[in-house]
Amino acid sequence: MPDEATADPAAGESPAKDATDLTGRRLGNYRIDGVLGKGGMSVMYRATDVRLGRKVALKVIGEHLGADAEFRERFVDEARNTAAIDHPNIVPLYDFGELDGMHYIGMRLVDGADLASIISGGPMEPSRALSLLEQVADALDTLHKRGLVHLDVKPANVLVTQRESIREHVYVADFGLTRRGATGHRTRGGDFLGSPTYAAPEHLRGEPLDGRTDQYALACVLFACLAGRPPFMGDVPTVIKGHLNTPPPPVTRYAR
Repeated sequence: MPDEATADPAAGESPAKDATDLTGRRLGNYRIDGVLGKGGMSVMYRATDVRLGRKVALKVIGEHLGADAEFRERFVDEARNTAAIDHPNIVPLYDFGELDGMHYIGMRLVDGADLASIISGGPMEPSRALSLLEQVADALDTLHKRGLVHLDVKPANVLVTQRESIREHVYVADFGLTRRGATGHRTRGGDFLGSPTYAAPEHLRGEPLDGRTDQYALACVLFACLAGRPPFMGDVPTVIKGHLNTPPPPVTRYAR
């Protein structure tokens, strides 16, 4: 998880409710060293596993969600499914658990930048965008073959780093995993599972989901790479209306 990681500014999310900054505190075996980014349902921290002396990215779920039985079940399912996946483009998961009402997931700390911060510098060259998103597509294909849907494909969840070569290496992170065919797109408390800016119409409508839901989101990410902005912008209702009713603008209007 990069130092520059932030919540996707166009994702229509607000920082996690009741998410007190835990920097400087201990959560089990983890010393929390600083905030990496905040989303609508969690805060991602840079932390140290004091047992192993290992730097990790620690995702801490908002306490209001930890009190939701449905979300707790989804959280455990996400952690177990992610831990079972061995793929070079999926961030390895080390640990998960609950302590003092706080649910957390510990994963590899990726040294690099997220795609959202790269896109903020303007449109990318098509060849670079395709090289990066080809790796994302391969990771998603592995999920889909397992009957899983990522559910939150967006630039902030695509981490870009260098790995033993001059080729940029991508990690897909922060799964909102659900089973293919599921229809739940909100928790019982009303929290949307995903990011409206990159959400497929069936996701927004609460209809059954499958791999095509992620494919739509990935196409929106490709648009953002080439245009320097997502296909639909504005407040959340405007963005949702765009996905449901409006053809996207031509990417050539914004591309290099």
